[in-house]
Amino acid sequence: MAAIVEREQIPLWVGIRKEFISYERLAQFGFIVAILIAWEIMGRRLGDFFLAPPSSLWSATVEIVESGDLKRATLDSLYSLSVGFGISAVVGIGLGYLMGWYKPVAKVMDPFVNAAYVIPVAALVPVIIIWFGLADTSRIIVVIMFCVFEILVSTYTGVKNVDPMLIDVGRSFGAGRFDLFRKVVFFASLPYIFAGLRMGVSRAIKGMVVAELLFAVTGLGGEIQTAANYYRTDIVFVYVLVIALLGVLMAGLIQLIERLVTPWRQERSV
Repeated sequence: MAAIVEREQIPLWVGIRKEFISYERLAQFGFIVAILIAWEIMGRRLGDFFLAPPSSLWSATVEIVESGDLKRATLDSLYSLSVGFGISAVVGIGLGYLMGWYKPVAKVMDPFVNAAYVIPVAALVPVIIIWFGLADTSRIIVVIMFCVFEILVSTYTGVKNVDPMLIDVGRSFGAGRFDLFRKVVFFASLPYIFAGLRMGVSRAIKGMVVAELLFAVTGLGGEIQTAANYYRTDIVFVYVLVIALLGVLMAGLIQLIERLVTPWRQERSV
């Protein structure tokens, strides 16, 4: 008689405690506290003009919240970021699958992808301004150019690194090329795709800020430029922290989606 193995049910509160109350979380908290203490000491010694201490950031936050600048800049940046990253995800994943699954496509596109990947985006900014002006289109294009290649290369690598044994097993069961892609290659390459998306979202945020700084338009980068012109380092640091928080939230959202889409990887790691 085959043995039946039952998985132990872990109470919800135990899972929450393991996730949020652990030595790793305590180490993270201690590291943050140490940085804030050192920052406060240096800020008080150098003064607000050079390095605003953390104690002065609350009043700066209240100032930009009450004026509506923080909300307006965040929404403006989120628009170009979400549109640019969404287009990059569709193009990068789609083209990466084509290059990984069809060798002729890879042979044709590989030199063009490599050439475009090494071109510094900042060098193309003047041309982008001439072609598209200072509107949202220019910022979206810069975001795409910053992050699409990370997603494309990760997807391509994921397809090429699918275990050949899985493909052989699928063929032995009579699976055609389309079924192999849909039932084997697609799921086997998902970890690489999500790794590319996590790298891509950080690059997308960098591209968003670079575009806003160079184009001198609104958004978080534009507000940083304006605050720097008035020597308001406290407001600059508030916007920088908002950008960092935005990156953490978006990376966490991608990881959450990865857990929902690839539950077998979570089970295997238990």
